[in-house]
Amino acid sequence: MRGVCDPLREELAECLAKSDCVRRGIAPRDCLKNHQDEFSKECQQTYKGFVDCKRSFWDMRKRFRGIPGAEYSGSSLYGTAEKRG
Repeated sequence: MRGVCDPLREELAECLAKSDCVRRGIAPRDCLKNHQDEFSKECQQTYKGFVDCKRSFWDMRKRFRGIPGAEYSGSSLYGTAEKRG
């Protein structure tokens, strides 16, 4: 079963693999901890979105409201995002 944050995790992994930090041979975990300022804006936004998604699991208010972005499926048979409901 896939988690709600898995698409963001995959996008972050792709972004990290393309970053200069990882290409220099530094471990992705170390790049996230110590070299975030070297990432592109897209990677920084993806990381923030992933962290916010994971953090929302611990916020009891979000359990009733839902995880942001989870109400839309990523794709459908028709190629558009459809609201789950």
